[in-house]
Amino acid sequence: MKPFEKKQPIPPSKPKTLFEEKKEWYRKELGRKMAKASPYIPGAAGAMYSRPERKKIIDEIFPQQRFQSHISEMEAKRRLRELRKEEYQSRTGAEKLKISRLRRFLERETGLGGKY
Repeated sequence: MKPFEKKQPIPPSKPKTLFEEKKEWYRKELGRKMAKASPYIPGAAGAMYSRPERKKIIDEIFPQQRFQSHISEMEAKRRLRELRKEEYQSRTGAEKLKISRLRRFLERETGLGGKY
């Protein structure tokens, strides 16, 4: 490097999790965010959720009666823990697979995988 040459500025890093961007999300905003997310399910050999399915996931996982209008990081972590518990308590392989895929998809999109 030459003595008077300017250094390139370091670009700001993207937030690692959805909740580093905002502390709480409106359910509608989160639904829009999930609808725009990648449709592929991690570790499912190319399986994917359609756009309406991704919007429906938010309504099923975070119901209006229980979570009101905002979803915080703590509530999202709690729901992921509950999904993991449901996965291990389910009796059939198909049900376990469905819950596992849903949990992995949510972990990837929220960025909370392995942190709860």
